[in-house]
Amino acid sequence: MLRDYTGEGTKRGGLDLVMSLTPDQADALGPDAYTIAEAVDTVLVALAALRTGHDPDVTLEEIRSSGSMKDRPVSSAPIWHTWVLSDTTKLQAFLEGVLHATLRGYAGEGASYGQLATVLGIPRATAQTRRDAVCKAAPNPAELWATGKRGPEDHPGAPVPAAARSWAAPLPGYIPVDITPDRYLGQNLKELAEQGKAEPYETPNDVPNMTRRARTALIPFEVDERRWPRNPAGRTGRIGRNLPKWDENEAVDAIVTTGHGDARKVLLIRRGDNGWWATPGGMVDDGENPHTAVLRELREETRVVLDEDTKPVAVQALYVADHRATDHSWVCTTAHQFEVDDELDSVGQDDAIESRWWPFADTDTLAREIEAAGGTLSPGHRQLLTLADGARPIDGIMPTR
Repeated sequence: MLRDYTGEGTKRGGLDLVMSLTPDQADALGPDAYTIAEAVDTVLVALAALRTGHDPDVTLEEIRSSGSMKDRPVSSAPIWHTWVLSDTTKLQAFLEGVLHATLRGYAGEGASYGQLATVLGIPRATAQTRRDAVCKAAPNPAELWATGKRGPEDHPGAPVPAAARSWAAPLPGYIPVDITPDRYLGQNLKELAEQGKAEPYETPNDVPNMTRRARTALIPFEVDERRWPRNPAGRTGRIGRNLPKWDENEAVDAIVTTGHGDARKVLLIRRGDNGWWATPGGMVDDGENPHTAVLRELREETRVVLDEDTKPVAVQALYVADHRATDHSWVCTTAHQFEVDDELDSVGQDDAIESRWWPFADTDTLAREIEAAGGTLSPGHRQLLTLADGARPIDGIMPTR
C-alpha cells in the first residue's frame, strides 16, 4: 500500500511517499526492502533534478549536516551523477529478477504469446522470443533473488568481472546467489553443531566475536557495514555458507614428496565428495596446533604416520580457491611440505576414496598425468602444489604470519 502526504506538514514541504508492508511481507523482504526503497528514492530525486536542473531547495546547514547525496546540488557532479548511476543500475538488476520471475509465472499459468505481447506492448514475435529465453533457461541470479530461492551447492554464482572482484571496485548490479545447503540451516545445523561438525550460527549476525576473528585470522579480513565478513579474495558471485564456519575456515594440507627432479613423486588422495585428486588435509579442530592437525589428517586419510617431531621443509599460509567458498565463508590453509626418503605405504580412508603416489616433476605435468588417467587435480590444491615448485600463491594473497 502507498500513501502520500503533501504540503507544509511533510518532511521537506513537498511530497512524502509512505510504503506499507504487512508483517509477512516485511519478513519476506528483510533488508532488501530498504535497499530497493532507497534505490527508488534515488530515481525520483534524480528525475526531479534532471527536470529542474537542481535538487529541491535546502539550506546550507542541511547540506553540511546531511550524509545523503539527495541533499547535494547537481553541480557536485561527477560525484552526484556517480551516485545516481550506481543506484539506478542496482534497481535495474532487481527489476530484471522480478520481470523474469513474473514472466515464468505468467507462462506457467498458460498465458499465450499474444496475451503477453498485449501486456508488454510489444510484437507477438518479440514476446515469444523473450518468454522462451526465460523459460528455457535456469533461473538467473536475479530471478533466484526475486523468488527468495537458493541455488545448488555447485552453482557458479553471479558473473563477476575481473576488474570488479575487489571489494573496493564498484559493482552496483551485483546480485550474488545464496548456495547455503539445507544441512547448514535450522534443525539440521543444530544437529551438526551438537556433533561438533559446524558452528551453530545461522547468520554472521549471530557470531559474537566477528571483529576479533577478522583481526586474528590466518589472513585478516574486513567486515561490511552489517559486520558480515568479506572474503579476502574479493567477490565470488555467491553468498551464504557451505562450510563449517562463517568467515575463515582454517585448514591444513600435507604436501608429502619423495625423490628429486624427474623422479620426484607426491602423495595424493582422491576426495570422496567430488572425486578430485588433492593433497591430504582437512580442518583444524578448535584449539588444535596446525602442525598437530596436519599430521593427524595425514594419518586419518592415508594411514601414513610421521613422528610429531618431523619438521616440514616449508610452511606457507594462504587463501585456498575452494569450490565451496562464498563472499562470507572461505578456506585458508597452512600447507606443510614434508620430504621423505621413500614411498610410504598408504591407504585411502576417512574422507579419501583412494590414496597413491603420483609422478611429480612439476605441477603442470602432474595435472596432465592425472587427466590422462581419467581424473582431475583439484584446482585449489593445484595452487597448493605450486609451493613445492617454489611458486608464489595465485591472487597475490600471501601469508601474514
